Amino acid sequence: MAFVLTASARAQRGPTEVVGDGVAALVGGASLAAEAEAEVILISDVALRARLRLAGQTRGALPLGPLGASLLRATLDELVGEVLIAREALRIQVAAPSPADVARERRRLVELAGGAARFTALLEALGAAPAEVRAMAERRARVRVFLQANLAGEARVSERQLEDAFASGEHPFLGQELDDVREAMRVYLVRQALDRALRRWIEVLRGRSTVRALAPWALGVGAARGEEHDDLAARGAKKGAPR
Repeated sequence: MAFVLTASARAQRGPTEVVGDGVAALVGGASLAAEAEAEVILISDVALRARLRLAGQTRGALPLGPLGASLLRATLDELVGEVLIAREALRIQVAAPSPADVARERRRLVELAGGAARFTALLEALGAAPAEVRAMAERRARVRVFLQANLAGEARVSERQLEDAFASGEHPFLGQELDDVREAMRVYLVRQALDRALRRWIEVLRGRSTVRALAPWALGVGAARGEEHDDLAARGAKKGAPR
């Protein structure tokens, strides 16, 4: 993921939105004076990702209305995690994603939005530039390459682990026989293990980085981890609100 993200201003009105665009968070930079080193996550980046996900979870009208603060916070938290991992990948010089990797992530974004038709219609309705989507796909591809290089060991599940997990009943295959869902169960366990490993990585990287949440609705993103938060409204700087 290439990290100074650019996004077009998209004017949406609503209880958690303001006309225009602005900075949702800054990731990195050892001090406030070193903000030039930080990666910028725009409010419009957060809104675009949130609307893509909503488009895939709903039918009918596109999700163009106001976005709730809780959804925006959760989406920003997701993007902060992506940026942290992508910055780490650059720091330790993990191989750059190939064009095929980027194309694969773009296809995943299309799937996230519920298919090509809804994806294209949503981008057109929002006036999102192709560069925004490419930046998003590049960042996600860099993260995936990093995870493949560093979490390969988490993707192995032994037969004993599989059988013990199935016997525990803590899975979505209740009422079925193990032999009928063995491979699906294995995929489920691998995803669970990768999710746990990913969260650990993000926690470690958060501890090494400065994350400044700037949008008023973003206050609380990473608060339990001692990161810095500035309320732009309190500072008198009005930023627009719209992944």
